[in-house]
Amino acid sequence: MIRNLLCRALFAGAVLASVGAAFAQPAKYPSRPVTVINPYPAGGGSDLVARVLQNRLAQLLGEPVVVDSKPGASGGIGSEMVARANPDGHTLLVNNSTLVINEALGGPQRFEVQRDLVPIAGVASVPVALAVNSQLPFKSLQDLVAHARENQGKVAWSSCGNGSPQHLIGLRFAQALKLSMIHVPYKGCAPAIMDGVSNAVPVLFTTVQNADAQVKAGKLRLLAVGGQERFPGAPDVPTFGEALGLKDFDAEVWFAFFAPKGTPPAIVSQLERHIATALGDKDIQKAYIDRQMSPQLLRSQQLAQRVASNLEQFRQMKAQFDLKLE
Repeated sequence: MIRNLLCRALFAGAVLASVGAAFAQPAKYPSRPVTVINPYPAGGGSDLVARVLQNRLAQLLGEPVVVDSKPGASGGIGSEMVARANPDGHTLLVNNSTLVINEALGGPQRFEVQRDLVPIAGVASVPVALAVNSQLPFKSLQDLVAHARENQGKVAWSSCGNGSPQHLIGLRFAQALKLSMIHVPYKGCAPAIMDGVSNAVPVLFTTVQNADAQVKAGKLRLLAVGGQERFPGAPDVPTFGEALGLKDFDAEVWFAFFAPKGTPPAIVSQLERHIATALGDKDIQKAYIDRQMSPQLLRSQQLAQRVASNLEQFRQMKAQFDLKLE
């Protein structure tokens, strides 16, 4: 009798243990479509970055990938949506350098990048370029710098706005060369480009991507681009390092994917692996280059290091130049 009761108890315990083990097994990921939030208007850089990878990622994940634009507050609204989302890997964020600039310069966002988001992978960058109206006599960056040195405090340059990557890079450029120049901030890149074309502010820090149409039309001329190597989309334009010996001049806007903090490491690793696989596809690399972007893989840890480095760099610039967001 006792033996039978003991056997039954052991059997029941084994059944319960097996059931518990079954429930402990992680659910299949993904189990439904994965949504990538673009926190800027559709058609912009972050949107393009996500859409280039969209179909390939869907193939690798085995579920549809949906790119959904939630613009507002300089990317803050959509980014916060992801920061507050369920950390199960089904809601991701695609963003750019502005994500860390906003935080470093004291933006109004109600989340913190390192506290509330986990880096997945960096995928592309767009070099910031120094462009001039093609009617100006400057044929090289050396020509422009020589003119600015002879006219300290008189040469104006434009950016896409206070606190934009183009603004910060322009400040670093002037500081490195000990130039006194007048910054003219615009509310967006498009109006800055138009005033460059009209000669209202004919010197501008912008991106190769933003200036591309006007450069091809012969209305703007690129004098230098950011990056350690020449940009494939503008192979005849020297880097800042080549033109003036500005070593390690990190003049680019990077684009990357993030997930909500608390997303299981196995899911982050899976997404990182799939993004790396997709980025190794030559057709995807060409798609980025055709859009005036450089494919650039940063693994999760590398992206985390870049975020930390940028936050420190931009906080120092905020204190040094008393920077404020518009």
